[in-house]
Amino acid sequence: MYRNPDPKPGRWVLPVVVLGMVAFTWFFVQRLSPDEIPEDEPPSTTSTTTTTLAASATTAADGDPAAEEPSTTTTTLLSAELQTYLDNLTQDQQTLAELVVDMDRINADWDNRDESGVTYSETETAMEELEARALVFSQTVDLRTPPASQAGLAEAHQFAQQSSLQIAAAASEVLQGLRAPDTGELRRTALLKFRAEAEGFDLAADDIRNIILQGSS
Repeated sequence: MYRNPDPKPGRWVLPVVVLGMVAFTWFFVQRLSPDEIPEDEPPSTTSTTTTTLAASATTAADGDPAAEEPSTTTTTLLSAELQTYLDNLTQDQQTLAELVVDMDRINADWDNRDESGVTYSETETAMEELEARALVFSQTVDLRTPPASQAGLAEAHQFAQQSSLQIAAAASEVLQGLRAPDTGELRRTALLKFRAEAEGFDLAADDIRNIILQGSS
C-alpha cells in the first residue's frame, strides 16, 4: 500500500490562496488612476471657542466706550451735624426750585393772558402767595447754622444767606412791578433779578458742598 509522505496534504492550499489574492490586488491597483486611489484622511477635529465677557458696573449708553468702564464710587463719611446741614441745604434748594418754576409760570400766564385767560386779580393773588413763600424760604435759610467744625463753611454760608434775602426782595419787586402803571418793564426786570439770585444761591450751595467734602476727605 502506497503511503503519502506528507501527513497534511492540504497545508499548502491556504498560502497559495493568499498569494493569489495579493497578486490580484496588486494587479488591480496598478490599473487604477492616481486620482482614484483612496487616501487616508486625517481625523476631523472640531474647535469650540468660548468667550466670556466681564460684567460692567455701568451700562453702555449709545455705544460710548467710556460708558462701558466700571464706575468707582467713593463714600465719604460725615458727622451727623454735617450730614444734617447738607440735608437741609438740599431741601432749601428744592424749595427754591419750586419757587422759580411757579414764578416763571405766573409771569408767563400774565404775559400771555389773551391765551391763558388769567385775570389781573388772579395774577396778583398768585404773586402775593409766592412773595410770602419766598420770605419763608429766606427766613429758613437765615436760621440755618453751619457747623463750626468745618473751616471756611461760615463764609460760604453767608453767601447763601445773602442770596436768599435777595430772592425774597426780588419776589416783592416782581409784585410791585405788576402793580406799577407801566407796560411791564419793572416786573420783567425784577423777574430777571429773581432768577439771577436763585442761580447765585445754587452756586453758593455748590461751594458749601465742596468745602464739606474736601474737608472730610
